[in-house]
Amino acid sequence: MIAVPFIYFTLLAIYLIRKNGGVDIAAFVLMIYAFSGLCSIFVDIFDVYDIYGVYEKIAISPLATLCYCGLITLCVLPFSRLNGSQIKKVEVQKEWLVDVLSWVLILTFFITLFSIFTNLENVLQSDLKEVREDVYDNWESEELTGWQWLLAIPGTLFSQFSPIAILLYYINIAQHRKSAVFNWLLLLSSLTPVIKAVLIAGRTQPIYWLLSFCALYIFFRPTLSKEERRKALLPFMVFGSIVALFIGAVTIARFTTKGIAGDTGSFDSLIAYSGQSFVNFNYFFCNYTVHNVRFDRIFPITNYFILHPGWNLDDYRDMIWSFSGLNIGVFFTFLGDLMVDLGHVGMIVYVLIFYVISTLICRTANHNGTILLSRLLIILILLLIPLQGLFYYSYYKVNVGYYVIGSLILSWLLSHSIKTKHSLNA
Repeated sequence: MIAVPFIYFTLLAIYLIRKNGGVDIAAFVLMIYAFSGLCSIFVDIFDVYDIYGVYEKIAISPLATLCYCGLITLCVLPFSRLNGSQIKKVEVQKEWLVDVLSWVLILTFFITLFSIFTNLENVLQSDLKEVREDVYDNWESEELTGWQWLLAIPGTLFSQFSPIAILLYYINIAQHRKSAVFNWLLLLSSLTPVIKAVLIAGRTQPIYWLLSFCALYIFFRPTLSKEERRKALLPFMVFGSIVALFIGAVTIARFTTKGIAGDTGSFDSLIAYSGQSFVNFNYFFCNYTVHNVRFDRIFPITNYFILHPGWNLDDYRDMIWSFSGLNIGVFFTFLGDLMVDLGHVGMIVYVLIFYVISTLICRTANHNGTILLSRLLIILILLLIPLQGLFYYSYYKVNVGYYVIGSLILSWLLSHSIKTKHSLNA
């Protein structure tokens, strides 16, 4: 049974590739889950259980497998309607507004880099394993004041706008809107969450960046000439190589105990990191019963500022532990987080609502080969849930909530004209 997700997602991805004449966004996301399914098999083969965040081995439930494969399929299939070969152009409404946002994201990167440069330098000169252990053992939210507080504002509001920066980067290249220098700066600005992840020796944000870039490249590839593809990929090769080296350095530094594959546990940790999602989902599906339906992580902005001011994730995890004895600080896909917060039925209802909304948005996105930027921003919000959801429900953070709300506001501003008193009297 443990091989079912790998086989299923592989076959479904192949079907979509043959149907659409190439790899599209939906097939790409399915390939990611297929790869994770393959790593789940390796978790079982090499017996990488009860370490590196993987729960103890239990029998694979057919019902859990059905839910896992079926619900992920429902979340991914709507994006198969976004066949890049049928889209010839992204219409950018109000280009001045897009340019303003681009500069804001670029400035945010440099302000963030300046404000954390000393800490960044110290981390890179330290043992990354010790850095991560300090995060786990001594994590405290530092109270910023004065100029430090001011410098932190852009990063707080815009650090998670990375997908939009990548999206605008591709649009600029496809439509020759900006200079090469500007586009390099714009792609550099998308690394803001990555440099913040360096401070905690984290791997997830760098991986999110790689996934976002590749997904959007697959979407835009049919509209790009060979020269435009070269221009798009060159900065990625530079920045992506650095990001990949950091991921490798963190993996090697953090996992140095003797492992199954050799002198270190790096191989074990990579297998566990990539393959634990299905294994842990199955464990929670079989062993977790929701105590109270909670929307704390589903709608973080309203929860943190209105319903439960000062809400703390660590306290929430402790609460779950107190009545279930289970640690939810593991990877079990976005479905696992939905199951913990909403229960089994709530998880299914969430996915069904997501499917309907995504289908409606994607079905009406393409108008005679043209897709509006305002519509693409909404699609990107939806896409990131299954794309980043290989690990967990990534929208639980307040700063990601800023990205969602900011994207919705930007989409509205791009698609609507603000009526003034002068225009009403005209």
